[in-house]
Amino acid sequence: MDKARVYVMKIQLEASNDNYEEVISLGRNTLKLLNLNHNFNPNSLQLTFQWLRLSRKLRKHPIDSLRYLPPMTDEVRKVAMSVLVYTSNACFFVNRKGWLASNFTMLELTLDYGITPEASIGFIGYAMFLYYHFRNDDETFKWGMLACSLSKPYPTFHAMALTSFSLCYNSWRRFDPGMLNTFTEYVGQMGLESGDLWQGNQSVLINCASLLQYGHPLGDIYDRLISHSGDFLRHNNSLHCKQTTIFVALLVRLTGNRSPNDPFEIENVRGSEFVESVHGDSFHMIEELVCIYQYLPGYLFGQYREANEALIKSGAILESRQDHVDYTLQYFYESLVWAQLYDEASPREQRVYWTNMRIRLKKMKQLALRCPENYQHKYLLIKAEMARLSRKNRQAEELYEQSIEAARLYGHIHDLAMTAECYGRHGLHQGKLHLAEIYMTEAHEAYLQWGALVKAADLEQKYPHLLNVKRESGLESVDSLSVVMSAQALSGEMEMSRLLVTLMRIMLHNAGADYGAVIIDHEGRWNIEAYGTVERIHIESVPLGEESDVVPAAIIGYAARTQEEIVLHHAASQGMFVRNSYVREKGLKSVLCLPVMNQNNLICLLYLENKLSPGIFTPQRLDVLKLLGSQCAISIANAKLYSGIQYLKKNLEIQVEERTRSLERSMREASAALAEISVYEERNRIAQEIHDIVGHTLTSTILQIEAGKRLLYKDMESGVQRLNEAQDLVRRSLNEIRGSVHMLREDKYADLSIMLNQLIRETERNAGVVIHTAVYELPELMSTAHKKAIYHALQEGLTNGIRHGRSTEFRFSLEPVGEYLQFRLEDCGIGTSNIVMGFGLKAMKERVEQLGGSLSIDSRPNQGCLLRIDLPYQMRWIGDRV
Repeated sequence: MDKARVYVMKIQLEASNDNYEEVISLGRNTLKLLNLNHNFNPNSLQLTFQWLRLSRKLRKHPIDSLRYLPPMTDEVRKVAMSVLVYTSNACFFVNRKGWLASNFTMLELTLDYGITPEASIGFIGYAMFLYYHFRNDDETFKWGMLACSLSKPYPTFHAMALTSFSLCYNSWRRFDPGMLNTFTEYVGQMGLESGDLWQGNQSVLINCASLLQYGHPLGDIYDRLISHSGDFLRHNNSLHCKQTTIFVALLVRLTGNRSPNDPFEIENVRGSEFVESVHGDSFHMIEELVCIYQYLPGYLFGQYREANEALIKSGAILESRQDHVDYTLQYFYESLVWAQLYDEASPREQRVYWTNMRIRLKKMKQLALRCPENYQHKYLLIKAEMARLSRKNRQAEELYEQSIEAARLYGHIHDLAMTAECYGRHGLHQGKLHLAEIYMTEAHEAYLQWGALVKAADLEQKYPHLLNVKRESGLESVDSLSVVMSAQALSGEMEMSRLLVTLMRIMLHNAGADYGAVIIDHEGRWNIEAYGTVERIHIESVPLGEESDVVPAAIIGYAARTQEEIVLHHAASQGMFVRNSYVREKGLKSVLCLPVMNQNNLICLLYLENKLSPGIFTPQRLDVLKLLGSQCAISIANAKLYSGIQYLKKNLEIQVEERTRSLERSMREASAALAEISVYEERNRIAQEIHDIVGHTLTSTILQIEAGKRLLYKDMESGVQRLNEAQDLVRRSLNEIRGSVHMLREDKYADLSIMLNQLIRETERNAGVVIHTAVYELPELMSTAHKKAIYHALQEGLTNGIRHGRSTEFRFSLEPVGEYLQFRLEDCGIGTSNIVMGFGLKAMKERVEQLGGSLSIDSRPNQGCLLRIDLPYQMRWIGDRV
């Protein structure tokens, strides 16, 4: 059981990193360990049989009675339920049949053995099965509410249940529309209460997607994502981070506002590298979201070709999943985009568009009958567009009005805005200006209410004569609060790339320009560091050439030389740059090139242009831009300083790492040299002993022999005694010399493997124990100090295991791993929770640490003892030349 619980912790760790295959593999091994059979990859027939078996059991248990099931007491099944919770989530992303089988198994275990907190995940899984496979919204709602109710005391499972239930939007939308508020209120607490960052971040993303779907104010959704940005960055899950980045990019594109605290690099969303190699994205969700980022604003801003291309890409992605899910957002925008492309299409393309629109209309009708709260207004809008294309104008107008009323009734403010805009354009084409004014104004107000400020501004630019909007008296009015907030935003940025993005957005917004660029001097060379529009800003360093297609080089060069601002109100028709190819080809109206100064030094040049309106750079606006430019100059200087500090810090860290590695090498070499010195000192000591023994012995022996010779002629018995004493003296000395020579020999440890095997055989023979040995091929050039340390460690470990651990069986392994020798000795003795380091262990630990290694001992009662030693070795040691 303990091993199984360790597996569960490993499963949770892998699940938090989106390692789905590893989660399933660990789950399979854990269930085998628990002697439970479960098929993670069933075929359709096996899944059908499992469902039929479960259905028979469910007939005996009404839904309301399930909450009163007795608690599960079987510990094995409890662990199995925990395993199935996390493996089912992994299967959802890689194998939907495996996900369904896991939920069925959780339900069967609950019905057979009792209820657990994990049962709520099985219940919500069954609710999703009923929702997506049988479209049974009534039963889905009952199972979903049961799961949410049972999981409420357990934050992690409650987060999972609420998040999953929110995906069954047709069900809860019909029976309890207030559930969206429940999801939204709880989502902010999920990560904090559950301690599961992955689940908390997943919940935030799904909730924000739901809010976007139901027309929640865009600014509020953006603020929610930014408030949770710390959790996304702290968890550092690439899939979640990229999903959030796309959401943020879409919201910024629609609102035109970006927080100074926004850490997401939304400029990279359109890059090809952004969608490549996203770990855990087996369903290509990132590619799909990038397509949504393109086709949703593409439709709103009239870029229908681009939107259609994105819809084709996303349609291919959805089709490849083969999950038979109704992708209503795709159907809705396909129909609207095709309706806009229809009039300019060829007859063949028109037939294709019309056929596909009829198919989408049929699907949307079925969805509207199932859940009018979600789809009635969408169905009516598609039908109205098709009536318009069929020249059934009266019918189209009635359908537009019905769609607007349905959207208003069910709270879809964003769809109301789009429908009103379509109706207003239809009235304009029909020459009904009053009708066009009414509905275009309603669309404008709805876009503002939704928070799509850029879209509202787009309507103001395209249809100023149709909008009954209260306007301020001219461009000269200055929003002081906006200027202060802009200055604060600039002062708060330290990184150059983020500063440039913030600068571009603020300047474009305050100047009323539709395009701009920032040009910075780099040691006498001017480089374009940022350029673009509010919707898309490029951050890249482009050298300023004479024929640049990014900015007019002549205007930039003139402003840089004179350090004076250049203001052109009719650039293409008046002024000194009317013949400039860039100005002429772009047909520019208003142009501004503003030198940004700091302490009489030219820091950068700000270039702004507007192709549609002349004279927008008024003196009042110029004053505001100069005020912001002064703050910009300080911020750029600070950003350059910050970049320099970061560069120095990075280089210093590299130098410290290199110096640390050098010191470690020196310490290892010094340690080896000290070990060799100790060996040499020992040799000298033993040699001195031999010298003393031999000198003393020979001297004494000579004296005894001479005395014996003299006594042989006088007292034979005493002479023989003296000779015997000399013989004994020589023998004792010989034994002492042999001992010293044996200690002096270096080849005792020459072949470490043989010495270890000899020690192991002698221990098995003398102590009657069994030692399982695995000694791998050892490095040829290994110091004597290393060999001694390993030999004595094995000797001491076996002695302690037999004497103190009462072990009769050992497992010993020694192998080189990388730059280390790994020594492992495990016994099967009585173990202990308190290791006392005696003289032998202390000496062993000191010897290992002197060689730069580490020693640790793990032991628990009745679980034996494990001795670990990791010794670094080098192919060549000072003082050990073989």
